[in-house]
Amino acid sequence: MAARQRPRLTIAVPVYNGECYLAQTVESLLRQTFGDFELIIGDNASTDRTGEIARALAARDDRVRYACNERNLGLAGNYNRLFERASTELFKWSPADDLCEPAYLERCVAALDADPRAVLAYCRTRFIDGTGNELPIEDPGWDLRSDRPGERLLYAIQSGHWVNSIIGVIRREKLARTNLMPPYSGGDFVLLGELSLLGTFIEVPETLFVRRIHPEASSQIRTDRDRIRQYVRGPGAKPSWPTWQRTLGHLATITSGGIDLGMRARLLAGLARASANRWPSLRNELADMARWLLRRRSRA
Repeated sequence: MAARQRPRLTIAVPVYNGECYLAQTVESLLRQTFGDFELIIGDNASTDRTGEIARALAARDDRVRYACNERNLGLAGNYNRLFERASTELFKWSPADDLCEPAYLERCVAALDADPRAVLAYCRTRFIDGTGNELPIEDPGWDLRSDRPGERLLYAIQSGHWVNSIIGVIRREKLARTNLMPPYSGGDFVLLGELSLLGTFIEVPETLFVRRIHPEASSQIRTDRDRIRQYVRGPGAKPSWPTWQRTLGHLATITSGGIDLGMRARLLAGLARASANRWPSLRNELADMARWLLRRRSRA
């Protein structure tokens, strides 16, 4: 039998203990009107029925593959491992509790095909709860069509709203030029900032992404710093200070080169303003850092 031709798109479904919603997520992707894709379920060493469900889905459709990590790599590590498994022209992460309407991929791929400047295309979002009821949440989106890379990066630095654009369809070779998903809460803003220097973002003006908000969703556990650290970095992760790491991540992007001095000065000023707005979090993390250093010194 002839080898199957490589598809255009890889859909990566990162999951950990996702037995509640995994099947719904994958089925929404298999119903897409654009079908030229492979789908990889990346199981982050789940302890529930996730593996059983994933294997059943793979048995039903030859576009689906199942890969299980030997240990929990944390959200960021699992996202990045899935990207390493892909070799297609286009790439998309798809969290295991969200849904895509049937035309999602078709609209995003068409938008990228029509605009070679674009690095990423995504659709507008509506929100539901754990049982599928609509939630009154608004998402302003990331419609970054400016021809000026510095202006796009400034938007990413100063933003504090939903980052649903990160699960859009992305040109793989552009994503490969970034540092991928950083291992701290809010690292997706830094990744979007890196991508914004490489091309424009297109917001497809149709609401075709459905984000599910439930108690175990990452957006709902961010107030528990220890829990979100373990969630993002993996069990046993050492202390981290994500607001500082996000700030330093943006600083590294600004100083990485390719930005003229005038724009760089504007970006540094924008980062300073954003840091001032986040000062309560930065101050709390400084106090945590000091306590951690004292405990470490006392044990030495």
